[in-house]
Amino acid sequence: MKLQCSKFVFLLLATLALAVLGGAAVSAQDAMTLRMTGLAGPVAEGLQAAISVWNENNPDIQVELEIQADEVNWQATAPTTMFADANGPDLSWWWCSRSFQYKDMIEADLLVPLDDLYEAEGWYDAFPQGTLDFYTEPNGSIYGVNIDVVWTPYIYYNKDIFAEVGAEVPTSWEELYEVADKVRAGGYQPMVNLYDWGLVNHLPDALMMRSWTEDEYRAFMLNANPGSPDWANEYKWTDPHGLRIFETMKEMVDRGLLADGFAGHTEYGQGQGLFTGGSAAMWQMGSWASGSLGNEVDFDWGYFYYPWYDDDMIEPYGPVGSWIPNCFIVFNRGNQEAALKVVSYLGSAAGVETYARASRITPGRSDIPEEAVAEILTPESAQQVADVGSMGAPSLYEANVPPDVLSALKQACDLLLNGVITPEEAAEMVQEATEEAREG
Repeated sequence: MKLQCSKFVFLLLATLALAVLGGAAVSAQDAMTLRMTGLAGPVAEGLQAAISVWNENNPDIQVELEIQADEVNWQATAPTTMFADANGPDLSWWWCSRSFQYKDMIEADLLVPLDDLYEAEGWYDAFPQGTLDFYTEPNGSIYGVNIDVVWTPYIYYNKDIFAEVGAEVPTSWEELYEVADKVRAGGYQPMVNLYDWGLVNHLPDALMMRSWTEDEYRAFMLNANPGSPDWANEYKWTDPHGLRIFETMKEMVDRGLLADGFAGHTEYGQGQGLFTGGSAAMWQMGSWASGSLGNEVDFDWGYFYYPWYDDDMIEPYGPVGSWIPNCFIVFNRGNQEAALKVVSYLGSAAGVETYARASRITPGRSDIPEEAVAEILTPESAQQVADVGSMGAPSLYEANVPPDVLSALKQACDLLLNGVITPEEAAEMVQEATEEAREG
């Protein structure tokens, strides 16, 4: 009797085990797999960390990341090729600005509006009003959710080298050139500017915010677009404050501020290595660098801002520019319900913090406490948050203009910094592109 009972119990347990295993097999078979694309580098590190958490907690919806290493090609082609394809990805990290065809994708009905998520997830309260304004389309809908905020450009500096050569943080352009002289005399390279337009060097942005008045800056955000107001069209790149932007770039080369061979520093790691390896005293980069430097260098470092111009301007327009288009988008191709669930996590406080810890980029949500930012990133990152809170950070030029104008600006700077054209010719090139874009 005991033997029969034991056999019964064994068979019962075996049956239950098979049922559980069978259920698990069915569950695994029925799991949905979504494709997601994202940019290589710090972004990929953040995405991989956040998606790993999602996949672990959501066996029914698994996400496969496809990392795009060729930033320039991906920027230019994805909206009309990969994203427009019926078999394209279900969601993506992207630059939600006109420069990268985000508006075109909305007009082509490629993207799913996220209005319901903003309401359900409390995102209307989680992001600064400026971010909400940027993302809200004329029809009142929002098609992207911001993941991080980038402020640029900062000048990071090696405090040990500065102390060795007797240099102080400069407060004027002349003092900045004097620092470069001292650094060179000490056997180091001055400033690595990382002239890599694939990552979009933000030197022109720094000079725009210092050379243009607020009215001029606002005008140039508008005057390359069809239907721009007449008052904005009166301002031109060939005006004195526009020309000064290019004159300053040439002066930076002529006065030896930029590291030798700067035009050849076209790879991110190469430029970064000159600074982190202790060969260059200064490095122009964005706020994302401050989140990682603490783990990459064995010297004391800090940051400062490009100087203001010494003229009769009442108040320059911001020390750094703000880039908030980095976002998540969902494609209108059949799996959007599941993709929206993934984006709801990625845009949550938990998702954003996971992304920030791995990417070392400042979170875009305004409800992440400053002390948490310091703990997640570095104290310097928290200080940058405080700086922007007190001084402001206008939207970067490139987030507001047509791609052709941005391309012309890049080309003009390239030719200018390599000595092919003059500042006057550079200003004329960009002004001509601005007028052509405005005329449609």
